[in-house]
Amino acid sequence: MLKRFIIIFLSGVCALVALTSCGENDLGGGIGEFTTVTATAVSQTNRLESDVLTGNVCSDTASTGGTFATDSINVNVTSKALFPAGSLDLLVSKITVKYIPVNPATTPPLPDFVINTSQTIQPGQTTQISVAVVPDAYKVALVSRSTQNLGLCSVDIFEYFVTIVFEMSEPGGNGKIKNVSANLNIAIADRTE
Repeated sequence: MLKRFIIIFLSGVCALVALTSCGENDLGGGIGEFTTVTATAVSQTNRLESDVLTGNVCSDTASTGGTFATDSINVNVTSKALFPAGSLDLLVSKITVKYIPVNPATTPPLPDFVINTSQTIQPGQTTQISVAVVPDAYKVALVSRSTQNLGLCSVDIFEYFVTIVFEMSEPGGNGKIKNVSANLNIAIADRTE
């Protein structure tokens, strides 16, 4: 009888610990929960068709002209107040763009792209944040790789699942830094004008 009581008691304690740890970092689904607000991030672009070399001219022999230009997209970051009064601002201090190749056998990996920033979002407000998702340096690297390179004037397409992670804190709150993310797909190719 005592063993059964101890097992039931410990099971209850474990369940309580598991339930109280829910929401520690976020509510799931890209929603960050802070002391006085929640935050969400939604990309305004579901799929970006990126041109690796903009304005180049393709001929039977070569590609001429053109520029490697950074591609950016807009993300709506929203802070929703949990209480009618006394809600605090959110501070976005870092943005990390993460890339996962859709087909790793034919598409090379890309390292995370980190952007340091300092942007404030007031409670109950949505702020549009422009995020560089395909930097010019990454385009140059994809074209100049010794293997798995993106051929200019070719039918090559490198496609990635992309997650944009916003590192946020609530100055004056509990001091914890939390991540809120938005997603999109990016297809990089040498697109004809």
